[in-house]
Amino acid sequence: MNILITGGAGFVGSHLTDLLIRNGHKVTVIDNFSYGRKSLLPVSDRLTVFEGDILDSDFLNSVFSSSTYQLIFHLAAIHHIPTCENDPATAIRTNIEGTQRVLEAAVIAGIPKIVFASSGAVYDTVDIPLAEDSTPIVAHDIYSITKLAGEHLLRLQAERGRLTAVACRLFNTVGSHETNEHLVPDILKQVKKGVEVIQLGNLTPLRSYIHVKDVAEGFYAAGTSSFENTFETINIGTETEHSVVDILELIAEISARPLKALQDPSKVRKVDRPRQFASIEKTTRLTGWHPKRTLKEALTDAYIESLNG
Repeated sequence: MNILITGGAGFVGSHLTDLLIRNGHKVTVIDNFSYGRKSLLPVSDRLTVFEGDILDSDFLNSVFSSSTYQLIFHLAAIHHIPTCENDPATAIRTNIEGTQRVLEAAVIAGIPKIVFASSGAVYDTVDIPLAEDSTPIVAHDIYSITKLAGEHLLRLQAERGRLTAVACRLFNTVGSHETNEHLVPDILKQVKKGVEVIQLGNLTPLRSYIHVKDVAEGFYAAGTSSFENTFETINIGTETEHSVVDILELIAEISARPLKALQDPSKVRKVDRPRQFASIEKTTRLTGWHPKRTLKEALTDAYIESLNG
């Protein structure tokens, strides 16, 4: 299969690119390298890389028409929540307008299917497993607003018969190749400096942390599975929960360091949902996918990479 990935040199994108190539596909990556890194991409004669921005329609149309693609994975976006909050205009333009431009180019080029990186953050704050077709959808911050808008844009094109679309609602992803200053990279940066009292923000929220390689395999399953509906939403997460303190304790075990948490008021989010617990029943039923790796394996990969970085 001939596949195109936007944001293919980023955290999830680089692992997905590697997975697709190992499975014998021809892959074209689009990335502006504001977050992604060329060094994360595999070396392969089945890989083509174009440097450019998804807000540039001429660039997109040129790349999309350069070959006959059967599938697009649209991952390019600003994913870091504090960055979205600090610069909402750029986040909205990149994540919403950028998605619309990708869709327009896909329709012009006649590409039949798109898989979109959405987020579990689009769900309302409820104390139950978050399920695609029953949990209320309420975006609570700039990031989730942009992801929900992206889903609506995909749905519109699918309903108009222009392509089929799958929105993968990602939960907290952990592992190697992280390109944003999320929780785990922040902890590992402090550990590498020899710090044992780790300054953190909110300590108690529970999340469905998932290994980035499982996420890549989830995207692959979404891209290669057939769905009855022309637009579908599926969760990519785990049905287990861990707190920030759990994360720190696992990193302490992996690094053999006596790490302790200290809450830094400057890092505390004023609004932070207490739980974000994924239901993956629908995803497994429709695609056969389920996560295979543990949180400790994901943290081990990230820790080893931090030592070599």
